[in-house]
Amino acid sequence: MNTTRLTLTLAIVASLAAPVLADVPAVNFDGAIDASAILAQAKAAAKADAKPEAKAVDAKYLGGRRTVQDCVSVSFGANDPAVSPTFSLRSVEYVEECYQTGDPRNGGGRQCYERPGYTYHELASVTLQDRQPLLPWERDTFRVCLDGPWLSIYDVETAYDYRLISGGSYNGRYVLAPGRKIAQRPDPVGVLGELDASMKFSLKDKWTSYYAGESIEIKYALKKHVENWFDPVVAEGSVTVPVAESYLVDLSNSSGLRNGKSYYVEYSIRRIGAVSTDKFTRSLETNKVSRAAMSLAFNR
Repeated sequence: MNTTRLTLTLAIVASLAAPVLADVPAVNFDGAIDASAILAQAKAAAKADAKPEAKAVDAKYLGGRRTVQDCVSVSFGANDPAVSPTFSLRSVEYVEECYQTGDPRNGGGRQCYERPGYTYHELASVTLQDRQPLLPWERDTFRVCLDGPWLSIYDVETAYDYRLISGGSYNGRYVLAPGRKIAQRPDPVGVLGELDASMKFSLKDKWTSYYAGESIEIKYALKKHVENWFDPVVAEGSVTVPVAESYLVDLSNSSGLRNGKSYYVEYSIRRIGAVSTDKFTRSLETNKVSRAAMSLAFNR
């Protein structure tokens, strides 16, 4: 046996296995030595202790997509044509693109941004087939939207229960037909009020003939106008009466009234019956007027 070659081989094996001696079986110097097997075990142990390599990540990949819808409101009044003008809709698609930056073990990560993608264009119109009459203050209002390649129509507020005859998807020529009548909100300015110097609150009803046999509730608040401050309520209440051409609420006996001070009435009305819904209209205000002494008010 060549003692020098054996000694050199053992020295090489010892130097390679030194960092992982705990994981390498002890060498039996009394038996036959397989230097290649010991070397293979040492390399395997060293590889197990090394840092894991970063996984390969594509430099660029496609992220999410979204579309921004475009909508147009179409409204028909009592005297408007049954066919709307043709209008254009444009919906833009946005594409999210993401990049991997840096080593994820050292703070690297994904960076994303959006860019405009495909732009969709459609022409649309709305036709009311077999149109039924509307009350003077009523309107049929629809909303047509393009979201990506898809068209859709929604009713915003209508006097009839409309059904779709044709249109939708890729066809923007909508045709609708009316069904049952639907009560709408009353005309918000159908009843207008005025306050005079004697604190008499009078109202005139523009649509008396359409509400024959029904009732109306008038809610009011008499307020004193204070410059650059909150206007306090002097008197408030409500009255319910049959529909008529005019109404009168006498507020002259309200406590706290002062001659020469400025007053006005904030009011709203509610129709009670089948013609309109029974919700209160938005509040309106009368003119501001300076309260006069009773004798002066009668002389006017």
